[in-house]
Amino acid sequence: MLKDIILERWKDAFKAKDETLKSAFAMVKAKILVEEKSGKYELPLTDEVIVAVITKEVKELKETQTFYKSEDQMYIDINRKIEALSEYLPKQMTGEEVKVIINKLMGQEMNKGKLIGLTVKEVGNRYDKYKIAQLVSEVMSSYGL
Repeated sequence: MLKDIILERWKDAFKAKDETLKSAFAMVKAKILVEEKSGKYELPLTDEVIVAVITKEVKELKETQTFYKSEDQMYIDINRKIEALSEYLPKQMTGEEVKVIINKLMGQEMNKGKLIGLTVKEVGNRYDKYKIAQLVSEVMSSYGL
């Protein structure tokens, strides 16, 4: 299970005294614990839920990274955390790949809101769900809708 792998990586970083990776995996561990205690999910948490937690953490790290210059040590440390956590994420789709899915789904649904929902469900964690609405708008406008 992915949760066990994350725990092992945290232990390895702890033993190696790698503070950067230790803090990355400790943060994910803590967020997994929050999700377990929230009662929103059946226990044990599925790998899909764990991937969602990691995805959110990576996104937050990327946002934080924008506050630093690329030569700053903090920027470098955040980049290491992002790289380490990204190993556990599914391959991200490109905007063009998502547009192909949107085009396919337009055969089923022409309502923009429902099309966005169907696309988010189809794509899952492989593309930023907040950017999907923009892609749906682009595809629909290319058809004059």
